[in-house]
Amino acid sequence: MAYDITLEGKNNMEALQLLENVSKILQKNNLDYWLDGGTLLGIVRENRLLPWDDDVDLSMFDPGERSLSKLVKSIKKAGLRVRVKLIKSNDEFFQENDIRVLKIRNKKVFGLIKGKVCLEIFMRKKIGKNTYCRIGKTTQIIPYKYCFPLKTIAFQGHDYLAPELTNEYLTCKYGDWQTPVKKWCVFSDDKSMT
Repeated sequence: MAYDITLEGKNNMEALQLLENVSKILQKNNLDYWLDGGTLLGIVRENRLLPWDDDVDLSMFDPGERSLSKLVKSIKKAGLRVRVKLIKSNDEFFQENDIRVLKIRNKKVFGLIKGKVCLEIFMRKKIGKNTYCRIGKTTQIIPYKYCFPLKTIAFQGHDYLAPELTNEYLTCKYGDWQTPVKKWCVFSDDKSMT
């Protein structure tokens, strides 16, 4: 768990609102994204955000500097706080200063305090038949065919994008994803991490 919260009570409400707002911003900017990680798992398996999860996860392919700059401006214009985290060193998949993740939160008290819930948009790269993203210092590899094409899934009265091969995508990450595991660590338990 990266954050010291759970998505229960007020945090759940904040997470749902953040998910709705950010997905609308992505759609207005004509950017494909998809529900990812525990967010996708909870919505597909239990029709809710997992109460023991600590953030909201989306993924997308890096849209390029111009589109990303426009996206960041749109997020800020919506009154949200956004931080762009970069890759710190070159490796076989990434270059130093590639965008690793966007971290988005609500602003509170005139923008002086960040909201408790973080929505992360992981930037993926397609190389050959796989997609790659960096989580911390570790690389996650998921076959492209499990990511695209996308489909629309309804949740809490809103439509979101998800991999069409949702079951295969979740199996790649979690193995037996139908069985709830409340104590889970992306670095040691995610089957797609290298």
